[in-house]
Amino acid sequence: MCTGNSCRSILAEATFNHPAPANWHAMSGQQPAAGYVHPRSLALLAREGIATTGYHSKSWDNL
Repeated sequence: MCTGNSCRSILAEATFNHPAPANWHAMSGQQPAAGYVHPRSLALLAREGIATTGYHSKSWDNL
């Protein structure tokens, strides 16, 4: 969990999901959700070759 689900937890979620087996999937959320992913988080993931498609800030109510 991170404040707003916009940075650290998105990084953790994407980093786990990148090499994870097909039937494993990490999810993250926070209440309240910020409503955006920090651009530097997306840039870091892209630089490391980790897909950023589909990642968004979400409330834990949606999990």
